[in-house]
Amino acid sequence: MDSKSELLGCLREKIADGHGMVERLRLMNKIDGVDKLIRKIQQEIKFLEKVQCTETVKKEHLQSTNLIHLNAVVARLSCAKNPTNVIKPFKYQESRLEVDIVCNNGASWVKVIARNAKALTLISLGKGEYGQKSVLDQANSYLMCSKCHLHHYKPPDVIFHFACGIETPLASRLEQMGVIVEGERIETGSDNVYHQYEKHLVEHELDFPKEFTNDSKKDVDLQSLNTSALFTEIKLLNLDVSTLLAYVTNMANGHSNYAYREPLLTQQAEMENKRPIKPILDNLFRDKELIACRTAYDNFMSIIDVIGGPQETQRAHELLKKIRIVDDMPTGRVMEKLRLGGKIKDRSRIVFATGENMKSITVSANEGFVRAARMQGIECTVFLHEPRSLSEIKEGYATSVQPS
Repeated sequence: MDSKSELLGCLREKIADGHGMVERLRLMNKIDGVDKLIRKIQQEIKFLEKVQCTETVKKEHLQSTNLIHLNAVVARLSCAKNPTNVIKPFKYQESRLEVDIVCNNGASWVKVIARNAKALTLISLGKGEYGQKSVLDQANSYLMCSKCHLHHYKPPDVIFHFACGIETPLASRLEQMGVIVEGERIETGSDNVYHQYEKHLVEHELDFPKEFTNDSKKDVDLQSLNTSALFTEIKLLNLDVSTLLAYVTNMANGHSNYAYREPLLTQQAEMENKRPIKPILDNLFRDKELIACRTAYDNFMSIIDVIGGPQETQRAHELLKKIRIVDDMPTGRVMEKLRLGGKIKDRSRIVFATGENMKSITVSANEGFVRAARMQGIECTVFLHEPRSLSEIKEGYATSVQPS
């Protein structure tokens, strides 16, 4: 444990660093937003000076101070080419997104990240605090927001500057999404981060079942959960994320003869060879109006952007031309009576609640949610089908097998 005198010494250094930042920024006072940045720094200095006066300093005060991030912003601003704005808000969906630095006369947006590289990877794997956004989530928001605020008819470049470095697999993922990555690349020794992140997307976010032990029993189970409303006059289908993925994946579009590194994908490919999912969905969609709620659309596009291959991305855009995107309708019994936890996740509640409010049939592979809802006394108006995950990128690491 650091001694009190050492902690006070570090505290004095932080305060001095803060004052130094303010002096540097005063030389850049023509940049819009610099005054706001100075006020943020002064607020942090004021808090640390109060701690210094009372001599109640703890290690947490030094580790959690926002001066670490603000110092990284000032350092990046100092070397930015033609900066025009700092901490500039842009309208995004129903809120706003703050861009740390707008530079290149408006053609580039820079986000500064000063977190530990390992922590960034863990958060991206879903191992952060509840509700904590990963850099992949933030990248998706920046990229989508940039398309709404064109500069000379083009979206601004999105640059993520990692002051403390970034692990190579995560950096590669961001670059695949279209983000320009700055900062030291830290090797992890393997590409295991890719597989862990993709597994998190597929199994945690989408609640796909882990195994199918008895195919004929599985068919019976799905039929027992499907609604009799399929045989009524309902002509409106509400598509879940899992359905959108199943429709566009390479696996369901003539590329199922692979044994993948991931057992879950290999199992789905075997299921696809026995019972192709596309004809089932095409038959269901015939003469129906297709809708998807905003949450389903956003999640689908986020997954496509992160792990979708070129053909899957093209199919996604073609499919979306046939679908009407509707606002989320998070009201009614699905939202009010279903308790979160286990297989009941908020995203799924919103999708099914929207379907119910639209008086539609929700099409989904999320059997776990439907079963859990039934256990809580809610019968869903649903058509369930087997899951199919995105597979195009994985083909590069898979083994081709002969069709049986």
